Amino acid sequence: MTEADDRYEPDSSPLRTGEEHLLADVFCLELRSRDATDEHFAAKATVLIESVEHHIEEEEQEWFPKVRQGLARKELQDLGRRMIDKRPGAPRGPTQPAALRKAMDAVTA
Repeated sequence: MTEADDRYEPDSSPLRTGEEHLLADVFCLELRSRDATDEHFAAKATVLIESVEHHIEEEEQEWFPKVRQGLARKELQDLGRRMIDKRPGAPRGPTQPAALRKAMDAVTA
């Protein structure tokens, strides 16, 4: 989560948002471990796609407008630059250590 998350969190809970991200990580791991011909593959892929699309829609319609209203233009530009700077180190898939650790912690908890 970013500084903007702390200051302009929408009505949805940060806990729920974290769970949605975790769900995506877990489903990605499951899909990587299954053959595309597995009877569960298409169902899991569909649930993952629908969940991610819904999550993106919520962020774009609820969270982004609140952040735009709450931050000055310069703050938004600074935030954007910081996010771009962090992008090279961001996980690119569920097999990277941070994403894998989160998913494994959730499954074994």
